[in-house]
Amino acid sequence: MVKARGLVLTSLEAVLENQANFTHWTPNVYCYGSYSDETRQITCGHSEDNLRQINTFVIDFDITSSAEEMTQGDILTAAIDLGFMPTLILKTDKGYQAYFVLSEAAYVTAHSHFRVVKVAKAISQNLRNYFNQTLPVDLTCNHFGIARMPRTDNIAFFHADYTYSFQEWLDWSMKQSDLPFPSKKPNLTVISGTEGIKQVDEPWYHMLLNESNIKGAKALMGRNNVLFTLALANFSSGVSQGDCEVILNDFNLGLDEPITTSELLKLVSSAYSGKYEGASRDYITLLCRAWVDEKLKHTDLFTHQRWYKFKKKRSERQKSHLHEWKADVMAYLEKEGQETPFLQTTKKAIHEAIGIPERSLVRVLNALKAEGKIFYRVKRGRHGGLRLAAIVSIFQSVIHLRKERQEAYLASISGFFSEPLTLVKQAVLALETRLTKGQQLSLFERDIG
Repeated sequence: MVKARGLVLTSLEAVLENQANFTHWTPNVYCYGSYSDETRQITCGHSEDNLRQINTFVIDFDITSSAEEMTQGDILTAAIDLGFMPTLILKTDKGYQAYFVLSEAAYVTAHSHFRVVKVAKAISQNLRNYFNQTLPVDLTCNHFGIARMPRTDNIAFFHADYTYSFQEWLDWSMKQSDLPFPSKKPNLTVISGTEGIKQVDEPWYHMLLNESNIKGAKALMGRNNVLFTLALANFSSGVSQGDCEVILNDFNLGLDEPITTSELLKLVSSAYSGKYEGASRDYITLLCRAWVDEKLKHTDLFTHQRWYKFKKKRSERQKSHLHEWKADVMAYLEKEGQETPFLQTTKKAIHEAIGIPERSLVRVLNALKAEGKIFYRVKRGRHGGLRLAAIVSIFQSVIHLRKERQEAYLASISGFFSEPLTLVKQAVLALETRLTKGQQLSLFERDIG
């Protein structure tokens, strides 16, 4: 979306004054904003090539079915495992939006050939991919476009101390993806399977080109997106704009619901504008799974593949590894402790729930406690059993409490597990330190409710 009805705001004061009047805004700053109509109601200018500075990464969580039900706690749990906490979580009509605000803005300059935008998009994509492993993330929306406006009626979580530098995000992102970051030559990089292989020669290109039942009613992944992606493939492969128009016109006429010739020419012209390098693998995969076959793998779509040595599947082994049992126990605690992090159960109940032998369970619990991930205590007698709590869950509860209630809450945990209060505090603060990357802590020191 590069045009919308609204106002162009030029100062932070103007944003704060109008905060209650708007539902959406652009959290990242543009060089300029203007209006495309005489009545000055339709704004324009919020496009990637006009970005001035990047302030935040926004992840959009869309719940489209009951099977995808989630809470803000699910986002926080995944974020804790990630090691980067969201600064802000907003409740939306369809789910949530999580803001990961930078500690200092990343500025876009012509001198750097706008490389900041390219690197930031790679970071944003890796962040989306991470959360999409366990939560329903909208992978098709603009990385730095329009987002929900934070208001008193939609803020589900806020912690001002959870901000990270661009360099910290870059260091993390480089470990997540083996895809190269943008080269020093702007507008000349061909994004394909391997150097020398053109995108028009890739299997995915011909799969889409041979599909006629592509319609325009599938939100942001429809007919126009397919045509634009095919046009980008032609551009990055060195096909002339005229030849591309002929190829895509034939394809368009073969569709069950073709677009007009003028629309097609606009799409091709945009693809050849020089603002884009080529079609991205992530988006290609989404389109092919949406319109060709949802079971398609990367090996089906791209010519160049990397080889990996895979371990034998867990189902094919007689014994599970310790790290697998630890993951099972943590998942069990997360599932069973949704209402309260305090859990009282038995070894037999855990064995029946996840299949772990009771003797192995003791070894796993001791390992998790030594790693600072859980508290546990075995209480003997008639009303005894196994008392468990994940420190992550305790931490989530603490950050939602006001200062005056935090001490009492941690004292109750201390009594429940017969652990010294200082030890309980140290465990929670250790997690806080990891998430704030060693910055000065605010937990227990000021009101964060």
